Amino acid sequence: MNERKTGRHLFDPSTSVSDRQSPYMTYLFFALVGSSILFLAMIFMFVIWINQNELTLRFSLPKQFIVSTILILVSSFTLSSVKKCFRNDDTKGLLLSLSSTLFLGISFCVLQVLGWKSLYDHGFYIDGEVGISFLYIISGLHLAHILAGLLFLLYLTFNAFDNWNDPIKALVYFSNKYEEVKLEVFSTFWHFIDVLWVVLFFTFLFTF
Repeated sequence: MNERKTGRHLFDPSTSVSDRQSPYMTYLFFALVGSSILFLAMIFMFVIWINQNELTLRFSLPKQFIVSTILILVSSFTLSSVKKCFRNDDTKGLLLSLSSTLFLGISFCVLQVLGWKSLYDHGFYIDGEVGISFLYIISGLHLAHILAGLLFLLYLTFNAFDNWNDPIKALVYFSNKYEEVKLEVFSTFWHFIDVLWVVLFFTFLFTF
């Protein structure tokens, strides 16, 4: 126990977590505000068009969108234990949480593409009616955010896996507060895009 504390002392950065975290969280905050404004503007235009126009074909959301919504909500749950696992030096739990979220995120992307395919097969094209074009564009823009998050998540997962069954690497990893900051930044971003999709899903569901 004393050795572990000594190790943490040796590897702790000279600055506190809050000092190091503030710039990254600040950057993320402004990025999320910008994304929120962009999506709100697009949703606003979408709702106005739908209320003033009627689709020529009967429309219903693809079932794949419903399933993907459930998966993205579950992914927020699997990610919620990341910080606890890190602070408890739980490599196995951390890796399980990250890899589960990665799997659910990839599944979400696959279902989104299948949902678009279903729309296309039913005669709803991206270059067709404006309301349908908005659906493709808004959901596609959200998917771009998901893909960006998955790339970072893939890095975090491999980083955690690199410490698997290696006590020395694990000691250095869990003693580095910068690693905790990265996990917290990603968690904040992921929960944001999860909530964002739920808002988009119910907007599509109750607008068409």
